Amino acid sequence: MNVRFTATCMSVALLTLFFSCSLDYGREESTEETVPEFIFLGAHLVRVEAKKRTMQVDADKMEQYKTDGSTYARNASFKTFDNNEMLDTEGSCGLVALDIHNERYRLYDGIAISIVSQEMKLFAETLQFNGRTEQLTSGRDDTVSVERKNAVVSGKGFSASGVSRSFQFLSEVSGSADVDDAEENVTADGKTADEATASAGGAGAESAAGGAENGI
Repeated sequence: MNVRFTATCMSVALLTLFFSCSLDYGREESTEETVPEFIFLGAHLVRVEAKKRTMQVDADKMEQYKTDGSTYARNASFKTFDNNEMLDTEGSCGLVALDIHNERYRLYDGIAISIVSQEMKLFAETLQFNGRTEQLTSGRDDTVSVERKNAVVSGKGFSASGVSRSFQFLSEVSGSADVDDAEENVTADGKTADEATASAGGAGAESAAGGAENGI
């Protein structure tokens, strides 16, 4: 795996030199955790595997830390590519934390993601993605909105699997869909409000067991 950076780099050598002069070694150790080793402005990061581009991140500012190898990108836009280097996913957010070695990514603030191959869009404030398991999740109490074709569904406790191509919410699911130019309120399983009310008795137990689920 290769990772390439193209950026305007600000050296933090002077900061490192300043803190290393301290006789308080406890403070020196903590400095490595709180002060970035490198700062990149106008950053462009490309991840390459088997000579194929798999991911691209552009950011106004990118900070890289020495202790755990983590990278933080502010005002970031990103793209992922399939095995044929065709665009699979693209999006943007206010802040993204990248653990490239473990393929874990945390997104924050005004997240907008478009899954091109599935014609689906996601909107949220916090999300986590595990590249090894292809799992995208939110916090239990975080609201996520999903738009697909003529339907919009929102809920809390979102999770999606790139393997099974399905997603689900744990609670507070609601939505709407345009059907024959007439908008109806729908639940996550595609029922209208009237149909959902009629079957509420049995649906309560099912929702408690596994939440609302849909295919991607």
